[in-house]
Amino acid sequence: MKITLIILTYNRPDALAVVLQSIEKQSELPFEVIIADDGSTEDTQQLIEEMSTGFPVSLIHAWHPDEGFRIARIRNAAIKISQGEYFIFSDGDLVLHPQFIEDFRKSAIAGEALIGSRVFLNSEITNRILKTGNADFQNPFFTTAFEKNWINAFRIPILGRLFQPVKYSVKLRGGLLGVSKKDLIEVNGWNEDFEGWGLEDSDMLFRLHHKGVVFRKVKFRAITYHLWHKTEKRERLSVNRGILENTIKNKLVQCKNGLQQL
Repeated sequence: MKITLIILTYNRPDALAVVLQSIEKQSELPFEVIIADDGSTEDTQQLIEEMSTGFPVSLIHAWHPDEGFRIARIRNAAIKISQGEYFIFSDGDLVLHPQFIEDFRKSAIAGEALIGSRVFLNSEITNRILKTGNADFQNPFFTTAFEKNWINAFRIPILGRLFQPVKYSVKLRGGLLGVSKKDLIEVNGWNEDFEGWGLEDSDMLFRLHHKGVVFRKVKFRAITYHLWHKTEKRERLSVNRGILENTIKNKLVQCKNGLQQL
């Protein structure tokens, strides 16, 4: 299975560098890595160019001009240039456990979408990681590094297999989403009507749910470590909520403003 790993980023090259290093250390590599760049300055481009030399798989930079928070659009742009048949969407502030890709591949089942696990790091350990470039969380007992969700730091695959598929709920988020290319195309990708922070992932999950896809949380596997940052501005959240409510009310499967303009 050709896995395309799409990493979202915006003007945080120090964090992205650590994330890319964690990809290099994977027990199983993805087929390709695409950096979906929502308008970063040249520092990010220079980092990607430097790390692409000697990177174990193809490292591709998808970029568009900075015209505000447009992550749905840049994710679609990354999908369009991809060659994979299965997609994992992650962020440029999520450091991957060495078996992250392996866990997704082993858990992938036709007709399901997967949601990975996330541990939130505190500001102190985040600053240390960014300063040293070293992020090693093999020992989950160092819980002082974790701000919340510390239970997700434990990789215990045998327990993870006990979790059954779940119906969609508003508590699910798609920031760590694994989904087949076929399902992505059939819902027309990410909804580019979403601009500004928030709810574009919920919209994607609802449309997949309306299509008949079921969801599985990949518990005790597919672990990521979230580097601390300040809360994003949320000026358009009320507008985005209205778009999401329309998707829910009308049980939409496809968005009009997505991979293809319908």
